Amino acid sequence: MRNRFRQAYLLAGLLLWLPTAALAQERAPAEPGPWAVTFWGAWGTDGEIEDIPGVSSNFEKSWFAGVGLTREIGRMGEDFAWEVEAMALRYFGEQRYWEGDLALGLRWTDPFWTGSLAASSGVSLASSLPALEERVDPPTKKFLHFLGFEAAFSFRDNPAHEIVLRLHHRSAAYGFYGTDNGGSNYVAVGYRRRF
Repeated sequence: MRNRFRQAYLLAGLLLWLPTAALAQERAPAEPGPWAVTFWGAWGTDGEIEDIPGVSSNFEKSWFAGVGLTREIGRMGEDFAWEVEAMALRYFGEQRYWEGDLALGLRWTDPFWTGSLAASSGVSLASSLPALEERVDPPTKKFLHFLGFEAAFSFRDNPAHEIVLRLHHRSAAYGFYGTDNGGSNYVAVGYRRRF
């Protein structure tokens, strides 16, 4: 139990330190480029995708930390961007495994705040059968669908730096992956650096 709290504090400290360290090193505003790297930390829930974490679903003893690399691949008008994202995630707590995700996303780059909204869809491969998915919604599989919804908040003085909130969802996509069940939801917080 003590070790889990230490890991959670370490992850929270890292997520708070990264933006501060990056801003201290680069004071001049940078125009964001087509690439981005995101450092993620997330907490798992036992609910379905439509359940509100902490309200209609409970947080579980499962977390992940990881990194994602994103590349803008095209524009749709002035306000929308197509992106490809690859992620590598390490799970800990109730389940311990690696996950790789590859997704295509559409980002609205001009909402009413300094930042963006995005939705992405793709594939997710776990290195072993996820224990939380087996317990909450059995049976599951290693290879499932990935779906992500996020809101990003940029720094006004330096839009290349963002704080990101995401719902990270794995599922069988209504039987498309050979099972009607399986999947998980994680509430993720990240720091993104565009370049």
